[in-house]
Amino acid sequence: MTALFSQARHSAEPVSFQLGWGQVKGLRWGASDGKVILALHGWLDNAHSFLPIAETFLASEFVNDYQLVALDWPGHGHSDHRPAGNYYPFLDYVFDAVQICEQQQWHQVAVLAHSMGAFVGNLWAGIEPERITHLVSIEAFGLLSSPESAILDDIRQGFRSRLKQQGKRRPHYPDMASAVAARAQAGDFSLELAEVLVERGIEQLAADDLRFRADGQLRTKSVMRLTPLQIRTILSEISCPFSLILGEHGHKDRLHIALAEWRQAVPQLNVLEVPGGHHVHMEQPKAVWRCFTTLLAGQNG
Repeated sequence: MTALFSQARHSAEPVSFQLGWGQVKGLRWGASDGKVILALHGWLDNAHSFLPIAETFLASEFVNDYQLVALDWPGHGHSDHRPAGNYYPFLDYVFDAVQICEQQQWHQVAVLAHSMGAFVGNLWAGIEPERITHLVSIEAFGLLSSPESAILDDIRQGFRSRLKQQGKRRPHYPDMASAVAARAQAGDFSLELAEVLVERGIEQLAADDLRFRADGQLRTKSVMRLTPLQIRTILSEISCPFSLILGEHGHKDRLHIALAEWRQAVPQLNVLEVPGGHHVHMEQPKAVWRCFTTLLAGQNG
């Protein structure tokens, strides 16, 4: 196993939140009674996505007054899969986060989120603007949308993808190195960073039989998407300081389309670019953490 981020590994406190359908698990660093920074990972990743940020957080002055809580989304990492027959619509992720905050009496939280987690954070900050104090969205803005005219095609494709997924067997790997290589090939990062994600995202069934923990249902297509106008309506309710971080070699083309569509809905939005790819928060954790703490301090740029 890689020795990267040893302090964050050693200091990580496992956390678990019991919801009505199952457990959401994660990791916590810092002051257990401190102000909450919720770290929300991307699709098919897990809480280890924020190990590099945690390493930087632990070396900062914020460690005494804040707790950094990285969740495993349902169906990811060590969290339970949703019950059979359920799927993974974005609004259900928002409700999971709301339930956890209500349960823990976290009346206000700052959110540091990547990719799919950032899409969730964008929705959440509009739905509960009184709860989200600061939002840093890494490589995601708005939400994947469809025009009203696409509704039938979306439903039909979504149904087909669910039928296709039924009975599918999750890939198995003979050893850790094979699983890490597969994850690196599917991503845009080094083998070392892929291994960080795989460590928490893999389960060993036998000496020579490993498979990823992620629920296969995560790969099904959304049956219904919000329209651009609906997303604009949600984004326009965001009142907190909000920064969007783009990776220099990430999904900039897609993000520029989203910015052209919705940036005017969030006049306080600050857009920053950091060297790196889609997983820029793992590649450049100090730069991303600096962007986040600048936002916390009420500064721009």
